[in-house]
Amino acid sequence: MKKGLVDLLKQRQWEGKPGELRIPEAYVRDLKYEIVVFVRKERGGSDFTFRCRKFEANPDGSWLFTGVIIDTSRKGAEGQVEVARLTYHPELVLVSTSFMVIPAFERGD
Repeated sequence: MKKGLVDLLKQRQWEGKPGELRIPEAYVRDLKYEIVVFVRKERGGSDFTFRCRKFEANPDGSWLFTGVIIDTSRKGAEGQVEVARLTYHPELVLVSTSFMVIPAFERGD
């Protein structure tokens, strides 16, 4: 692969100081949807969100999301971001999980 090109078929992670994290634009361009996933609290989980390019229902009842960016930044006790971390996943599948889709409009849309 040529230098400067990105492979959107491979998982990636970026980590850095808050405000200094830089990732290639190809990974964050055209993220059209924000997905809120509702996790059952009695299992010790908490709701989370991610953004994706597109999503579709699979014949088996699961949902396929493509071009997924998840903010997994670490926050301190007072809620401030200590380490900025983003992960990219080419695909993500949700099975038997409640979620809500929100259009993710950015400046210029």
